[in-house]
Amino acid sequence: MTDSPKGQDAPDQEVDADLLAELAASFGAPRAVPARAARGGGVVTDDVKDVSDDDGAAGHGDPARIDGDGGSSSSNDSGDVAAGDAGRLARVRNRLRQLGSALLNEILYPRTGLTVSLVYIVFAIALTWKLLLDPVAKILAGNPYDQYYFEWQLTWVEHALLHFQNPFFTHAMNAPDGMNVEANPQIIGPAAVLTPVTYLFGAPVSFALLTTFNLCGTAITWRWFLKRHVVKTETAAFVGGLFAGFSPSVMSHSLAHPNLAGQWLVPLILGRVLRLREPEHTTRNGIVLGLMIAAQVFVGEELLFLTAMGVGAFLLAYAAMRPRLVRAEGGTFLKGAGIAIATTAVLLAYPLAFQFAGPMSFKGIPFDIGYYSADLKSYAVYPSLELWGDPDKLDPLAPGATEQAALVGWALLLVVALLAAWCIRNLVVPALLIAAAVLLVLSTGPKPMFDHKPVTWWGLGPQGLWDHIHNWPLFSSSLPIRSALAVSWIIGILLAIGVDKAVQTRFYWLRGLAVGAVAAALVPLIPRVLDVWDRKPIPAYFTTSAWKECLSPGHHTIVGVPLSSGGDRTNETWSTAADTAFDIPQGPVMAPDSADNKEVRWGRENILWTAQWLSYIYNNGGGSTPPVDAGIKNRVALDLATWKANCVVVADDNQNFGPLKAFLDQAVAPGMQRDGVMVWKEPTH
Repeated sequence: MTDSPKGQDAPDQEVDADLLAELAASFGAPRAVPARAARGGGVVTDDVKDVSDDDGAAGHGDPARIDGDGGSSSSNDSGDVAAGDAGRLARVRNRLRQLGSALLNEILYPRTGLTVSLVYIVFAIALTWKLLLDPVAKILAGNPYDQYYFEWQLTWVEHALLHFQNPFFTHAMNAPDGMNVEANPQIIGPAAVLTPVTYLFGAPVSFALLTTFNLCGTAITWRWFLKRHVVKTETAAFVGGLFAGFSPSVMSHSLAHPNLAGQWLVPLILGRVLRLREPEHTTRNGIVLGLMIAAQVFVGEELLFLTAMGVGAFLLAYAAMRPRLVRAEGGTFLKGAGIAIATTAVLLAYPLAFQFAGPMSFKGIPFDIGYYSADLKSYAVYPSLELWGDPDKLDPLAPGATEQAALVGWALLLVVALLAAWCIRNLVVPALLIAAAVLLVLSTGPKPMFDHKPVTWWGLGPQGLWDHIHNWPLFSSSLPIRSALAVSWIIGILLAIGVDKAVQTRFYWLRGLAVGAVAAALVPLIPRVLDVWDRKPIPAYFTTSAWKECLSPGHHTIVGVPLSSGGDRTNETWSTAADTAFDIPQGPVMAPDSADNKEVRWGRENILWTAQWLSYIYNNGGGSTPPVDAGIKNRVALDLATWKANCVVVADDNQNFGPLKAFLDQAVAPGMQRDGVMVWKEPTH
């Protein structure tokens, strides 16, 4: 998507968005490697495609292919069998030789894509090394609570798959009602892939690996998409991939939001959308796109929604500028899109039905969308996780450390605007700008603000676009500020287009000016190393099998104090350590308000009388604790029965341990000291 170079015997023509759908000339074709001297003194050239060539290809010395019964003769004498075995052995050896040759060639003469990918991987490791070095003892300092939640989810999915249970629902959280995992923020797909790692090494190791992979994986796939569908030069693809993989949006959500930081499937989906124009492979392209969309639901469902919004806005804008192209290729595109939708519908029929109509399903979102909206001024501010941001101070324009997707810095905005103006004759650029404008307006939420003041100068009125559509399906379950993630994708594409044109220009001074400006704009956005804290040690009671004494048939819940909530995840960590094999009450769960009311509630806490008093004593001590009489004992017993619990457990180092012990000794039974905790067990079980 660049202008053709002029003045270098190149045709003087403008390359427009048709390049978006063109395949790289030899992406799937054989790749020649530099010639190597053969032992006999000749020159031999190897090709990566040789690995998949027919076994009987000429020049490889393979015996002729034989039938599956060992030969063409009807006799089964030992000579024919031996010959067949020898042939198969020769083919295996030849295939291994070809594979070894291909691997050696890749090492000696690596492709640019492999080299660039290694650079991204090293950079990702450099940013997450503190977490990777000791994930069991360290936790992300910026957002430990959500890390505990996703580590618990990694463990639950591993437990569910190994025990042949439904990973979409569990009673292990929010007992006794349970939790619709599919309807809550989830990473069921990555958790399933990481099941062997979680089983062998634990969820903290899986989480650290996933955090690192999300960074480099996103950069790698964006670089691939840009080089294959958008730009001609490796430099432009590298810069675009570097920004997209390590942008403020990815870095901020790398603070324990793997469902939003894992953007590596998005470029692959975009590439497949562009290939829907190919009339030769309409069915195949539609099916593959449908498979990718279905996969994205289990990687990060909200990212799929943002992708659909961005693609839709771009296609509408581009189609308005190229009506002739729409008439020529629109039918093929729509046919492929229909196949993709049908494929997705078949694959996601059960998961989506479970999400929206299954047990503990709900509607809406429990957070203040006005708070989780982007202030327009924030786009020109530098986030705290980057070089020019203040690591010790979060800008008040951001609604939290994990929601800094809109903060990209004024220098980058200026440079991208200048590059877009320079490349405006490329029809893709204005279409991208229109899509970015739509997404930017959506990100400002129901009441657009600039520096915390209502926006009145852009002609849209005090009520933003989101205010008119927030009750629409899917919009009602999304936060406005998340639209800024898609704005970042467009910034990365525009950046690559501008760099691509600059690298190909014949004016060296202009090339240096453009590339220098891009570098100057990106340097302030160099990410900082993710900081970590020491984890709070988990009592040995839960790292061994001692906790099993609290379980009995029909009673699989352990009530830990403090009870799990949106702010305290102690019980979650205990459950994770025990492979989610027992249930815990409450928790950071989105759930319906009641069985008759599907309106969402966040963390239904302290509903039961016992939960209220345990939380009160934990936070305030025992000064106002009522005298324990037979009525209170009966109420506690009733609440434990509602939770389906036999035990209440408190860690020895818990705050207000003394008042808690005094209350529970009388209300349940005398406590028993066990491996770093005190256990109060119902005497009737």
